[in-house]
Amino acid sequence: MVKRIATASVLIVVLLALVLFGRLLTRLLLDFVVFACAAVAVHETYGVFKRAGYSPIGGALVAATVLMVPLTVLLGPSGLIVTVAVGALTALSVFTMKHNYELKDMLATAFILVYPLALTGIFSLINHGYGGLLGILLAIVVPVMTDTMAYFAGITIGGKKLCPNISPKKTVAGAVGGIIGGILGAFLIFVLFDWTGALADLSEVDALLPDKWLSLAVYLVIGYLGGFICEMGDLAASWIKRKAGIKDFGKLFPGHGGIMDRLDSILFMLPVVYALFALLGALL
Repeated sequence: MVKRIATASVLIVVLLALVLFGRLLTRLLLDFVVFACAAVAVHETYGVFKRAGYSPIGGALVAATVLMVPLTVLLGPSGLIVTVAVGALTALSVFTMKHNYELKDMLATAFILVYPLALTGIFSLINHGYGGLLGILLAIVVPVMTDTMAYFAGITIGGKKLCPNISPKKTVAGAVGGIIGGILGAFLIFVLFDWTGALADLSEVDALLPDKWLSLAVYLVIGYLGGFICEMGDLAASWIKRKAGIKDFGKLFPGHGGIMDRLDSILFMLPVVYALFALLGALL
């Protein structure tokens, strides 16, 4: 437990430093971090599928991973679509010309192109216009608060198991605590941007909505939905690991496993944040 908390604390400090100070220097620094995270996440997921008896087409995954950030930065959402298309077409070409792959290997490759690669690429979309620093922190803080509150509520209160066949340690109390954590995380972003404006000058988007109280209502809804969605992301990753017969995606972080073990909730939150700011951009 001590190792887990210590590692989590260091990761949070490093991540927030990269986000806050890195963006002051250049947004490209955060893009490089996104690329590095995507590369490690794809490698870990590839390894999980290999262990489960699949053979994802590595060349297609490498090509898509290398192209993802540059195309997303240059072309926006279209770049992310092109990235997945290039990966899929490359995989299909290899699958057609080299007959040592099965159909299940092609499907595993397509899965990895979406989870985690395309979902990770949404981070660059948020970094370059769809929410800016406000969106980035919303996509990080809500999952972090959800995971933190779920963990401490679970070990403190205990009680009925949530999904024992997926993750034996998760409890209903932990799930409720996680949703409360998501709401608190969203409220914190509201305070830092819309209410006090403490970080507003650092972001292209300084407030969610012009009306403070309407903005608060939206934050609370996003926090509630985000808490639920983040917990679903955690459960989804746990089920993948259980089906593959492994405990963690990797061993990068002591007490926490690999990078996918840390990104599982954030990956599910990123589309929510992107959709929020895309919708606001269309309506306002």
